Amino acid sequence: MDAGLITETQLQAALSSQKTWGGKLGSTLVRMGFAREEDILRCLSAQLRLPAVDFRKVRISPRAVAAVPLRIAEKYHVMPVALKEELGKRAVILAMADPTNLDAISEIEFQTGVNVRPVVATESGITRAINYYYRKQGKDPAAQTPRSERVPVGAAGGPGGEDEMVILQKGEERRVGALDGLDTGELLKVLIRVLEAKGVLTRKELEAALRSQR
Repeated sequence: MDAGLITETQLQAALSSQKTWGGKLGSTLVRMGFAREEDILRCLSAQLRLPAVDFRKVRISPRAVAAVPLRIAEKYHVMPVALKEELGKRAVILAMADPTNLDAISEIEFQTGVNVRPVVATESGITRAINYYYRKQGKDPAAQTPRSERVPVGAAGGPGGEDEMVILQKGEERRVGALDGLDTGELLKVLIRVLEAKGVLTRKELEAALRSQR
């Protein structure tokens, strides 16, 4: 609404439909024709301060796909994009429709043994990427983009290394490296703010949990 994409009436109609049929609010808005998936992605990227992956502009690293089994990608509806090294440990840049799902991130890290660095992507984009890169079904998500214009994420000698990708942010397409400088501390701060806003976690509860770990 702040971005001018939908009206109050459309929001209430989407909330009513979501209550009846379930699903994510963003997907409901798209299904009802109130907003485009790409516009919602931009808003979510700006709100969470996380890069948004455009699968039409990247080539996924085969090593990243191998690091996250299909059963995990399907269960949590995520798509690995690239691998990077962090202080001697591997980390996977993981496209998620809901990067605030801390339980999913923790479970994926536990099952794969690699750190997760979440980025945002659309549900339909993740579905198409899973079908193409894991099952070898459907069309290449980047089929409409000339190979010369694709960013070779994870390719040896590729510009910027394995963690470079094309993102959509603030209505523009641009390249960034290392998740646009977002380190683990900044990411945690963003996630804490989101959880507070959703009423899932209060600052007092967080402080109490931290004290209990000391």
